[in-house]
Amino acid sequence: MVGKEVTRGKGPWPQKNDLRSVRAWLAERLGGAAGRETENIARLLLDHVSGMPRMDRIAKDWRANESTLERLAVFADRVRAGEPVQYVLGKTHFFGLDFLCDRRALIPRPETEELLAETLKRVANRGSLRVLDIGTGTGILPICWKARRPQDVVFGVDVEGQALALAADNAERNGVTVHWHQIDVLDESALDELAEKPFDVILSNPPYIPRAEAAEMSETVREWEPDSALFVADADPLVFYRRIVRGCAEQGWLAAEGWLAMECHRDGTEAVAALISAPWADPCRVRDLQGNWRMVMAQWPPVKA
Repeated sequence: MVGKEVTRGKGPWPQKNDLRSVRAWLAERLGGAAGRETENIARLLLDHVSGMPRMDRIAKDWRANESTLERLAVFADRVRAGEPVQYVLGKTHFFGLDFLCDRRALIPRPETEELLAETLKRVANRGSLRVLDIGTGTGILPICWKARRPQDVVFGVDVEGQALALAADNAERNGVTVHWHQIDVLDESALDELAEKPFDVILSNPPYIPRAEAAEMSETVREWEPDSALFVADADPLVFYRRIVRGCAEQGWLAAEGWLAMECHRDGTEAVAALISAPWADPCRVRDLQGNWRMVMAQWPPVKA
């Protein structure tokens, strides 16, 4: 099973089992390179094996026993070999909730939290809505949406059945109801039945990385995360955006005054926004917290009186 913990590891071991000694040993085991990334990974591993946050470990003078050191050694060796720490631990944190995370779907990114927050702001004063996430992966967007707005009816679709199984497990884990459907959005009639009653919000973080950029990416991403959720053909990197915009505009996917919100390649928001024209309201490009253009949002016009 992906992400299954192995409980025994091999030395060398730290000379002492206090927090400071174990943390220094763990950083060295992870590769020894000082820096924020190594510190963050070490903290995640220590949070997991200790079952407590950093401040509690300090306050309670936490010590590592033999079993804990063996587990830390195994985890650190897997991370050093290139496996993402989220897959090693089998879980990740997103928008205040915990999610199962493995190779069936992409690891959630902070930029996607920003997409969710920006969209929630735009519907804060509206009543019950129908919400759709296209390319749902781990299910983070519809699950977090439903947790924040339990009155809404929320759907998640993905072409990959295994990703949907993971999403369903995550919904159960977080105690929310989301309607899951295995659908290839590029199929011209795939959403006809679901969109018979249009959606008030459509979210999507579709594949958008041109295949030619794969060689420039981190091996941790390229070798571990699913290709189908990352890459598109070099000849048509906007294929999913074009399809979603056309589905909303021509096939009635989006209701009057409905919002479309999409995460994009940091170099692609201008091209995505150019796909959106009248009668849409002018599309809005939004920067992420790093200052990169990462989101495009647009509202379908209200019904004329």
